[in-house]
Parts: sequence; structure tokens; C-alpha cells
Amino acid sequence: MRRGKRIVAFFLAAMLLGVSVESTVWGGETAIAATKKEKDYSAYSNTKYGWYIQRKQNHEKAGGGVPAGITLKKYQAYYMNTSTNENVMYLSFDCGYENGYTKKILKILKKHNAKAIFFVTKGFVTSNPELAKQMKKEGHLVGNHTCSHPSLPSKSASEIKNELRGCEKAFKQATGYDMDPYVRPPMGEFSQRTLKICQDLGYKTIFWSMAYHDYDVNDQPGKNYVVQHFKENYHKGALPLIHNTSKSNCEALDDVLTFLESKKYRFGTVDEFTMKKGIIKIACADKMYNGKPVKITIKKNTNKTAKVTYTIKNQDGKQVKQAIKPGTYTVVANVEATKTHRAAQSNKVKFTIKQQPKPTVSPAPVITEKNLLAQMTVLASRTIYLKCEWNTGE
Repeated sequence: MRRGKRIVAFFLAAMLLGVSVESTVWGGETAIAATKKEKDYSAYSNTKYGWYIQRKQNHEKAGGGVPAGITLKKYQAYYMNTSTNENVMYLSFDCGYENGYTKKILKILKKHNAKAIFFVTKGFVTSNPELAKQMKKEGHLVGNHTCSHPSLPSKSASEIKNELRGCEKAFKQATGYDMDPYVRPPMGEFSQRTLKICQDLGYKTIFWSMAYHDYDVNDQPGKNYVVQHFKENYHKGALPLIHNTSKSNCEALDDVLTFLESKKYRFGTVDEFTMKKGIIKIACADKMYNGKPVKITIKKNTNKTAKVTYTIKNQDGKQVKQAIKPGTYTVVANVEATKTHRAAQSNKVKFTIKQQPKPTVSPAPVITEKNLLAQMTVLASRTIYLKCEWNTGE
């Protein structure tokens, strides 16, 4: 009877907590297992849309294919920096697989000190872990392009979760880095439901404001077409979609970046307009040190869960691992991004390590045959004296 009451209580508790209950008969007993109930997204339309852009003349900001009744920001979805009046472009690369061009693309970006976001699939990561790691090492963002590149509206909530979590897990295992909280829907296909699911999984959806036919490796537009497309369609806050598999993109990228630089454009990353500004402030208790450890204190940090590293430079501006030698040093703290705040660099603090006085050392005695014999005599007499003292005491 008591057991029956416990089972009823279990069912009631499960219902209140929003879990589903499955029962299995095993060995004449009923084993009850509770599994977390999948969130109901039926209130969100799953009508499939394909993202598109509306090009405008005279380098005005492009329009986006936002369906009626959907507000992108409500779901933390973006297609460009719509609020900026700065000459800035946000380069984005879709990496479904490797076609031999990504290494050169990274080299060109480094040459121009240009940062970008790369959307990678699980297949790209597992096949090219060093390239994926290089992206993060060189300061780029790396977002999610799913495991198998499916049309998200055709998948259930649990399947979408597996697509995103599987890709981010593979990235962490292959590189040691956390994946940045951005997703690009494969083929640009989405629905109100998929936007909400991605948001609930901690992701911001990123579309684009510039694109062209570059994804078919057997039908490439050519280098000149790509360069001309950027010359005709660049605009403030633009977010171009570029495929890493395109030979034409690889051949044109250097010229494209050079042209944009001539127009006084810089290359930003999407966290600038999709996340809160990260803040970290540090302080140094003393400005002069002489033989004791230097203490750096974090006074404020909005990214408390993120990793903090320190950059130390000597008075010549050279980066060093430790401040040991006498001189003046500068320290800056760097904190990684979180899912709500972007990466940040702190204020600079300075301190000086003084030259410590050298300890006084007596000169070593000069040993000659004469003073060596004298020392031996002294030692012998002391030994005799000690023996005599001992004998007297007897």
C-alpha cells in the first residue's frame, strides 16, 4: 500500500516538474524512469523561409528578407550591423568542407590584419582540426554550421539540438576552444520555430547582406567578378557571405581587402553589434618592487566565467613571460568572451623593479706555503687545547 502511494506521489511530482514518465516491467516489478520533457514549440510557426537580400544603389545599406510578422532581434538574429554609420565590414565564411583554400584565406586575412567569423560543420572540424584551431589562435570567431548541414525547419527540436551540440562538442575536442555562440542556418533556411530553438540553445542566428553565386565549385564566377561585386555592393555594416570552397574567392580576397582599405574600411567581428561590451579593470597595489611578488588585482570584470590572461611588456615594449629583471613593466589583462559579453582588454598598469644591492663578499684568501703552515699550526693547537680541557675535566 505504501509503495502504491509512493508511485502515485512520483507521478504527481513528475507532472508538476514537466517530465514525462515511462514504465518498464522487469522481473515482475515495474521500473519507473523519468525523462525530461522536450519543450513545446508548437506556438511558433514552422513555415520555411529562405533568406534573401535586397541590393540597393549608391552603397546604401542592403535590405533583408525578413518575413512579415517576424522581428529578427526578438530571436537575436542579425544580417548586418544596421545601426552603424562607420565604414566597417564583417567578413563571414561558410566552411562546409575543405577544398584547399582555407589556409591561404587565413594568410591573406592576417596580412591585412582583418578578422572574420568562420561557420564550420562537424565534418570540416574533424577533418581539419589544425585549420580550425588556427582560426581561433589568430583572433577570428568560429560559429556553428551544424553537423550534417540539414534544412533546420525539417528537423525536430531534439534533432536541431543534436546538430548544434554535436558540432560544438567536436570543435571543443579538436581545438580545445569553445565555439562562439553563433549559428548560420544551412542554405539560409529557417522558420520562426528554428530561430527560437537556436536562441534557447544559446545561439544568435547570423544571415548576410551580401552574397553571390560562389558555392558551386564546378561553376565559379571568376576572380574579376568577385572583386567587381564588392566594388559595386559594399556598404556600411555589411556582412558578406563568402564560401571557403570557392577558388574565385581565394584568388580575389587580397584585391577585395586592398580595395576596401582604400575606401577607409576596417574589418570587424559580429560580436561588436550582437553582444554587450566586455569590461575588465585591473590595479597594481605598489609602483615599486624590491624582491617581493608583484600583485595585480582585478577590480571589475563583466566576463567572470571567462579565462583571463596577462600580457607583460618591458620598458622596451618587448613582451616577456615574467617580470624579473630590474626595469619598468606594463601589464594588461585580456578576458575571453562569454555568451553575453564580448572579449575585452583592460587598462594598463605600470610598476618598476629596483636594482637590488649586491651582497658584500669578503675576498678569498691567498694561500701560500707559509700561511698554510700557520693555519695548520692553529688548528693543531686548538685540537690539543680541546683535548687538554677534556683531560682536565676527567
